[in-house]
Amino acid sequence: MKKIIITGLVLLFFFGVFAYAEESDMFVKTMPITKIYTHRLGYKVVYLKNDLNFGEFYVPLKWFDTAGGKGVIIKGVDPAYPYFSIFWKNGEFHSVKLYVRRDLQHQSWGTLQSLPETSDNFDIDTLELEF
Repeated sequence: MKKIIITGLVLLFFFGVFAYAEESDMFVKTMPITKIYTHRLGYKVVYLKNDLNFGEFYVPLKWFDTAGGKGVIIKGVDPAYPYFSIFWKNGEFHSVKLYVRRDLQHQSWGTLQSLPETSDNFDIDTLELEF
């Protein structure tokens, strides 16, 4: 009799949890980084797209200034680094997280020259990527 009561309570609990579960309005995509370039205005990220071509995007340093901003950078030594996760909320860009190697001498790091046409790429408010 105890088993039936316990089983009933467990089932009731799970049905209750699923009844109140809501669908999230956030969507995330994670991709490996091929190379990340530092620049005085931010980072240029090069990644491998699904069609085996390279894609790139620029992330302004101002996105990393405040907690809860549009950008987060996490430095570490995990073998999976470097990669990035891009988040959309209600179908619109929300934020990007860069998971990068702590050691700037790692082969994934590079330096971007400060050219006028390069600087213009950091004057953005959103990201639109191709996968």
